[in-house]
Amino acid sequence: MSGKRVERLKRRALRLLEDARADFEQGFYDLSCFHSEQALQLFVQAIVFELFAKEYAGHGLRELLGYLSKLLRESDYNELAERIDEHIRNNRSLLVDLENSYIDARYVDFEYDK
Repeated sequence: MSGKRVERLKRRALRLLEDARADFEQGFYDLSCFHSEQALQLFVQAIVFELFAKEYAGHGLRELLGYLSKLLRESDYNELAERIDEHIRNNRSLLVDLENSYIDARYVDFEYDK
């Protein structure tokens, strides 16, 4: 059953990524960001569930990636955990923007540009 759940989450994530690309091509930049954020969240949640059989109830990308890093570190995958931590540090502003797009695209009258 868990394998089906992981595949379903990954399939949804890839579908959302396709939506993000189509939105971008059509100039719907707010929705492109929204769908990108959702795709990343679902894919990372799938990885967490696939590797550790754990649920994650939060919604922040940085927090979710940090949770994955923590689980990896606890399982002695320190090098991989450090690479994720480094990615979070190096891409903090992009991740913050994606996190904000989740709310902005739904509730805020905010215009995104290319």
